[in-house]
Amino acid sequence: MKNGHALALDRKAEAIYRKKLKPKLERRYKGRIVAIDVDSGDYFLGRTVLEAMEKGRKKHPKKIFYAIRIGYRAVHSLRVLCPFAGR
Repeated sequence: MKNGHALALDRKAEAIYRKKLKPKLERRYKGRIVAIDVDSGDYFLGRTVLEAMEKGRKKHPKKIFYAIRIGYRAVHSLRVLCPFAGR
């Protein structure tokens, strides 16, 4: 469960993405990662979360970033292989 600070960060980052970045980035950078600094509104693009975060840390070394996969609902997907019962 997230604490109040994490929830506030989520909401603020999602609002920045939806209002300012989505129209600007989605067509050209779909599938890439955007790391957002919610205090400044600065954002950094990368092919991976690590790449986007590293770019952000160069400019804002002590900030916490929020990562979004452009054009998708989730940054990562999880696949689980379940063995068949009785095998």
